[in-house]
This record gives sequence, C-alpha cells and structure tokens, in this order.
Amino acid sequence: MVSDSTTLINLSGKYIIPSFIDAHIHIESTMLSLSNFAKVAVPRGTGGVVADPHELANVIGLKALEVLINEAEKLPMDIFLVVPSCVPAAPGIDTAGAEIGPDDIETGLKFEQVVGLGEMMNYPGVIGGDEEVLAKINRALEMEKIIDGHAPLVVGKDLQTYSLPGIKTDHESTTEREVVEKLRNGMFVMLREGSLSKNLNLVKVVLDNDLPLNRLLMVSDDLHPDEILEEGHMDGKLRKIVELGVDPVKAVKMVTLTPSQVYNLKRIGAIAPGYKANLVVVNDLKRFRVEMVLYMGEIVAKEGRLVRRIPEYKYPNFLLDTFNLKKLPSIDDLKINVKTSKPKVKVRVIGVIEGSLLTKNLTEEVAVKDGQIQIDVPRDILEVIVVERHRASGEIGKGLVRGFGLKKGAIASSIAHDSHNIIAVGTNPIDIAKAIKEVYESKGGLVVVNNEKVLAKLELPIAGLMSLESPEKVAKKFKKLREAARELGSSLNNPFMTLSFLALPVIPELKITTKGLFDVNKFKHVNIIVK
Repeated sequence: MVSDSTTLINLSGKYIIPSFIDAHIHIESTMLSLSNFAKVAVPRGTGGVVADPHELANVIGLKALEVLINEAEKLPMDIFLVVPSCVPAAPGIDTAGAEIGPDDIETGLKFEQVVGLGEMMNYPGVIGGDEEVLAKINRALEMEKIIDGHAPLVVGKDLQTYSLPGIKTDHESTTEREVVEKLRNGMFVMLREGSLSKNLNLVKVVLDNDLPLNRLLMVSDDLHPDEILEEGHMDGKLRKIVELGVDPVKAVKMVTLTPSQVYNLKRIGAIAPGYKANLVVVNDLKRFRVEMVLYMGEIVAKEGRLVRRIPEYKYPNFLLDTFNLKKLPSIDDLKINVKTSKPKVKVRVIGVIEGSLLTKNLTEEVAVKDGQIQIDVPRDILEVIVVERHRASGEIGKGLVRGFGLKKGAIASSIAHDSHNIIAVGTNPIDIAKAIKEVYESKGGLVVVNNEKVLAKLELPIAGLMSLESPEKVAKKFKKLREAARELGSSLNNPFMTLSFLALPVIPELKITTKGLFDVNKFKHVNIIVK
C-alpha cells in the first residue's frame, strides 16, 4: 500500500544506478568554489567526492578542512575529505604558505568527514625512510584510515618499499608497467582522466592481462569547469571507459561501490536496504545520459539542471586576502644573470610534454649577453619565473622552458602546484613583470599579456585558487584565456594547466620552485648552467 506522502515516478525503460563518486579530486583545481562545483557536478550524477584540499592547505593550512566542511553542510552531495599529507610537497624545496606536521595530521583525521590521509607525494621520503614522513603514515594507520599514494613511474623494488607502510591507492600511473605492478602489489589503481592527464586508456592493459577490474577506480584529480560543462564529470568517464571495452556494470562499480569500499564510506555506493537513496537515472548503459538525480531520496536535478537551490557560501576574510609579497619584481629582478665571459653556455631547460604532468630535463646551448642568459623565442626557449607570495621572502626562482610555443607576450598564474606561488612563462621580462603584477593586484588569478596589455584574465580571489563567479562565467573566461594564449603562439591544448604543474617538485623530471630549478630524479636543486 502506498501512503499519501509517497511520490511515484514512472521510470519504465530507464536504468537506476547509485550516484557517482569521484574518489580523488582537488576541488580547487576546478577554479570553482565548492558550492559552484556542486552546481555543475550534481546534475551530471555525482553524489559524492573524496576531496584532497592540499591546494588550499598549502595556502592556509589545516583551516582548509574546516572551511570545506562548513560549506558542504547544505550541499546535495556527500563531501568526504582526506588530510593533506605533504604541505609543503617536500620540506625545504619550495616555500608554501603553511606546514602540516604529524600532530596536525592526527588533529585532521579526527574530523568526522575525514576518511584518510591524502596522497603521499614525497615518495622519495617514503622509500628512503624519512622519519617525519613515516610518522604521518603511522598516525593514519593507528586511526585505521586509508592512505592515498602518489607514485609516478615508481616500479620494482621501489614500489614494493613505497607500498609497504600501508599506502593503498595511486592515481599517477602513466605506463602499462606501473598499472600491472601496482595491482600486483595489492594497490587500488585510480585511472585518472583530468584536464591535462588522460590515462583511462590504461584500462586496456588490465583487460589484456586479465587483471582484476575490481581494484580499479576512475578519478578526476584536476579538472577544469569548461570540461565538466562540455564533456561531463564521472558520466563522461563512464562513456569513455565503456567505449574502451569495459563491461558497463563493472564500469559503474568503479565509480560507485569500489570507492565506497576503499574509503569505508557508510551507506553509499550501492542500491540496497539500509543504503542512502543517492540515485541516478540514465537512459542506457552506454551513453549514460543523466536524466534525474536523487540525493537522500529527494529529486535534486532533472535533465541536466538543478531543481534544488544551492545557497551562496560566505568565505571568511582570511581566505580572500592571501598575498604577502616583499615587493613586485622589477624587470631587472627577472633577468637570469650568470658569471661567464663566454658568448654561449649549456643550460638545463624544462621540456614540456603535451598532455602530461611529466617534464624532460633537457640540455640546450643559449646565448649570453652582458652577463645575462638570453631568451630564444625562435627555438621556443622561454623564461619561467616563480615569485614567492606567502611569506614576503623575496625569493624568485628563474629558469628556462621549452614547449609552450609562445611567439610574444607572457602568461601568469597564482595556481602553481603545490605551494601556489605566482608562476609565469614569457618571451620577454617586460611582459612577464606585467603579468605577475596583474595576478598580484587581482589577489590571484590567470592572465595573458602582450605588449604590456592584458588580453584575458580570470580573477581567483579565494586563496588565489578559486573564483567567486558562476561555473558558466569561469568557463567562459577560461576559454578566452586559452584562446588568447593560442593567439600568442601557444601550441599546448591547456597551457595554464601545464604552467601550474611546472612548479610541482614531486613529478619527474625537471621543475622550478621559488628556490630555483629542481631535479626530481636526484631530488635536489640544480644550477641552470650545465658544467
């Protein structure tokens, strides 16, 4: 018998599946506030995320957890968090806005919404037995929380050593060997499909080697809003992986039951008695077009649109004013000075790889004039600059990069993983200085400059990482930025995402920090001159 309060919905010919879970995402990388992210993700069928706020934490510390927990209270989706394990990414290598030690880890793990320890990016520290790194891991183990991994190109004995302390997941696989070995080491492999790294095709090696699909998850890691609006969130990943040959039911499990089991998420990820009615209605199990989304039994989205209002969240003032520069760099500050009488020198150059977080450690010969290394635009050897913006230290990291293809002008960003200082790439110090100034005066953002004129800009006032504007406005401005970068000659599909990862000193091979060039393989800073 049906009571008067029961709503009957005719779903004849449709499929009802559990709401999707993105098991590894940095909300900050969408450049949207958490509330605005929910506005675009929920209509796509996303009912939950496991978010690692290590971008925010690198700026404001452990307070990042409290901010997101407070904002999540009125959202029609489940927000789970992990405590960032590497703030900064690796001590002494870069200058971040905060530090999170073992005691902070323990404090963060006590929050009800926190389900584990965030990706352990300091893999050399794990492998080498660094005491503080292992102390962080032990705190999580003592509290019976899962530990996320970050092990790019780590295989063989190093992988066994890395996974030995209890690290259970990894989202950094880019080669077939990594996937096979990580699965055989008992890890859960997250197939990443973000805006830069797109690795879902690695599922083929799992199928070809008859390896267990039940240890695979699909995640976003870093995903921009225009891509969510145009291609979808987890629904888009489902479409792609089914096209790659995965059985649809097993594909659905990768974004529902498996992440729920991995992170011990209570009462979600399945349709069964005792589980929350977090449901998605789709037209078929191939296109996965989301027609309806329910959260806790309530219809929250229909035909790609929210039907439940999400209130605006008022961010605290300390999150809206996070820039503390000693001074804006002058043009002279940006020049790369060297002590040599030679007209040419051999230098280290960061080699960008399209569609990858990895870079190459290149050696090139460049000209020297008046004791300064010369930018070589015709050969696509440009200058890359990182300006410290948290502690007024005055640190400026300088280097050279190849692969952006800019013929003129400069681009800059306050998104610079993971310490999030101001990073810029350009063809001349005048435009680089102008781009850095624009980012600073906007209290964070992305900018394209040519002849000291701003061609495009996106303001990111929330910690210099996220916008207060709607997803549609952010996507529109971001699209204009990419178009402006292409007008300057950039050949990269996503130059700003590539730019942001040039500063991440835990992904091989050569990166740039506030303290200069960093050789990730040797795990030490190196001189720009090759001796």
